[in-house]
Amino acid sequence: MTPKLTTLLNGYSLSTDQGNPAFCSIHLVESEGGRVLFDCGHAGRRRKLLEALSAQGLKPGDIDTVVLSHGHWDHVQNVDFFRQARVLLHADELKNLDAPPAEDLGTPRWAKAVLDGLDVQSTGEGDLLLPGVQVLDLPGHTPGSIGLAVTAESGITVLTGDAVPTAAVLRSRRASGRPYDAAKADASIARVASLAEIVCPGHDAPFRVGEPLEYVVRPEPLVFRGRSRATFEETP
Repeated sequence: MTPKLTTLLNGYSLSTDQGNPAFCSIHLVESEGGRVLFDCGHAGRRRKLLEALSAQGLKPGDIDTVVLSHGHWDHVQNVDFFRQARVLLHADELKNLDAPPAEDLGTPRWAKAVLDGLDVQSTGEGDLLLPGVQVLDLPGHTPGSIGLAVTAESGITVLTGDAVPTAAVLRSRRASGRPYDAAKADASIARVASLAEIVCPGHDAPFRVGEPLEYVVRPEPLVFRGRSRATFEETP
């Protein structure tokens, strides 16, 4: 059985003058060996994550493995749903969670507490999680950022987390934001570009690598509701 990849929730690259909504992509990989969830999002999407699982006929207890691409708050908070699963992070990321530097605003000192009581294990380059599903080391954004290479008959799809947050980052081959190590982050982007036929980025819709880059499906628009006043500014 070739792995089946389903995007449960799309990621969005969005910021405001009042902070970052930080909606990351959440993916499900299924094979005869079990079910792997890649990233789980933050508490603001708890209801949407449960609904997305339900739409696949699943509950949190049906997930065997949760892979956390890195320890930033927007990727890890909902991990407590999956108390029966093993939870995988890179060893360098677990070490960083013990004492994140003050300048890393994406990893508050309480971040490691969301892992309390869970079956947390370290993983890294080359670990085979399911047939055709392998861990990739993609450091730079954080010390232990990882991705997954999902190999099917159509080629290799790489789930990147924030090693490649958007199509624009892959196009530029330069890391965005404030990476721990810019040189390593740029090298990870180059690695993804050389390996993947399709990229599932951390805060964007899946796209096909090529000239030009093409989205696999039209990115779903984000709908805003409420009575608050808002001004929208387009960014590249």
